[in-house]
Amino acid sequence: MKRFYRCFVVMIVLFVFCHCTPAASAMNTGFSTEQKSEEKKETFISNIELSFVEEEPDKTSIVCFDVNSDGMIAIGQASFEQKRVCVYSSEGDFQYGYTFHSSGDIGVEWDGNNLNIYFVRSSVIISVDPDGEILDVLDVPDSSENNSYKNHFIDSTERTIGDTTYTIRNDMGIFNWCASSYSQLVVTDAAGKETLLYDVNSAQLAKYLTVCFLVVIVFLIILVLAIGSAKAGKAKG
Repeated sequence: MKRFYRCFVVMIVLFVFCHCTPAASAMNTGFSTEQKSEEKKETFISNIELSFVEEEPDKTSIVCFDVNSDGMIAIGQASFEQKRVCVYSSEGDFQYGYTFHSSGDIGVEWDGNNLNIYFVRSSVIISVDPDGEILDVLDVPDSSENNSYKNHFIDSTERTIGDTTYTIRNDMGIFNWCASSYSQLVVTDAAGKETLLYDVNSAQLAKYLTVCFLVVIVFLIILVLAIGSAKAGKAKG
């Protein structure tokens, strides 16, 4: 009887221990992270309004990217507060994507087949599966280690998978120095052969030329008005 009682007590203790021990996060990331309360997780998820995308949207410039061991490429894009992450195969074929709201910069990081999306301003990282389900939401504390990881990996313009190197770059001449995003993704194999896998260079160059033209026009209008005003002042004098 005592033996049965002891076994029963041990089973109860193990049951309580297993159900009371906080579950470790399933997210694998290079950042050190902290748990968020369920209420804050739900609020964050509601605020970003993440949606799954099945058809490829118009290509835009690249703000971040990552490549996993299978050669799957995640490309982050931004249009003011509307952000987007599109996933492409190693051949450059669109697979799926996500759209969401964020007022700050973003970063992407593969975790197996899942994708981690880092919200810089909020200091939050989420894990999303290939079906668009958000698996976890964690805080990313402000620390020298996390800042170093962001600067040297998340913001890096190059990834190397085996003998293949993936690079994001611009090819817009003098406009390269003022570009805040990237217009091309180039894949370089072991033999040094380059393949342009993603290219919006022409569209980006056209945008910069248009902006430059408008700036020049506005400057000339202001200059003409200023000269006219100065001449009118001298005439009155």
